[in-house]
Amino acid sequence: MQPCPTYDKAQLRELASLVSHAAFKKLGNSTNQSTYIRRMKKSIGWDNTETAKPRCLSDLISYSYQILEQQYRHEYIYKNKLLNDFVMEYYAMDDTILLNEFRIGQSIADAVLINGTNKVFEIKTELDTPERLESQLNDYYKAFTEVYLFTHISLLDKYLSILPNYVGVLIYTEEGEVAQFRPAINNKEFLDASFMMASLRKPEYSRLVKELVGFLPEVTPVFYYRACLTVLNELPIEDVQSMYCHILKNRIDKQTNMYLTQGDLPSFVNFSFYQAKYNKKAYLTMINNLSKNLL
Repeated sequence: MQPCPTYDKAQLRELASLVSHAAFKKLGNSTNQSTYIRRMKKSIGWDNTETAKPRCLSDLISYSYQILEQQYRHEYIYKNKLLNDFVMEYYAMDDTILLNEFRIGQSIADAVLINGTNKVFEIKTELDTPERLESQLNDYYKAFTEVYLFTHISLLDKYLSILPNYVGVLIYTEEGEVAQFRPAINNKEFLDASFMMASLRKPEYSRLVKELVGFLPEVTPVFYYRACLTVLNELPIEDVQSMYCHILKNRIDKQTNMYLTQGDLPSFVNFSFYQAKYNKKAYLTMINNLSKNLL
């Protein structure tokens, strides 16, 4: 990776807002990207760029992404790294779902992976603090059995001093790679059916109940949720959690996986593309936008 010019915090924050899931989603919605391109050129100091200027929008974003990788690793950089260098490297995408911003209790997990196993990933970048980490971990273990902290290697000692030994650790290395420092230890002690059910949509928790006991409670709508939870609370928690994961896997989007694994998209956009679940029209719009000539 070539070293980039140094930017101040304001420039980097602006650039981070343009290299984000929210910004990338718009690449699939409109063919007019003039404002986006203008803002990004301004953020990198286009007119004063001494190296060869990026020739197309994809090159411009790639250059900006490289700046952020070196100087301002915000959450999108970590999430994209997690998908590209860990999930896609070690798991079959047609049998895996990676959920983004998944609510569990009072916490929102940065990412949750489900295939034959289940893993929650809590990301702590160099821009974050350990505040709320304890309560976040407590919530995650109410629905899942493996939790990983994903952080930069420079913060490893800091987090090892406060993490329970059953929490796994992934590190973002100085070389920009993802490495497992220690695996998570499977922990079923804190599983709670009420937390699992609350994280599902109504059709999903209805299916959870029916798959486990073969029927749905016949009660008025106002009592339906409570009746479903009563059923789940009478079952072995391991059975409930196993079916819960099975139901979440049904959110796998085969079309998104097909586009993602074709390799036509630049890697910097993968996480956003995966979460947006584009149709064919949006996918082609994004491809067309990324190839826009800037010179």
